[in-house]
Amino acid sequence: MPGLYALSSWEALPLKSSRVKACANGYSLSITAHLVYTNPHEEPVEGVFIYPLEESEVVAGFEAVVGSRRVTFQVQNRHRAQDCC
Repeated sequence: MPGLYALSSWEALPLKSSRVKACANGYSLSITAHLVYTNPHEEPVEGVFIYPLEESEVVAGFEAVVGSRRVTFQVQNRHRAQDCC
């Protein structure tokens, strides 16, 4: 199941809100999702975001914001990404 999970327990963190925008262009589909999760625990949790993809699907970019920290990932070339990962 897609979502954000607490790494220590694999408990799914509650999704507070979501907004999805999609744009189709020929055989390409671009999706932008703004997902807000809440932490029901008193202490901070380390999380893992899971979003399963089909064989033909590709993630071109990903950005996550936690508090004041922002992490951005962009694939410039699929073969280079496969070489390093």
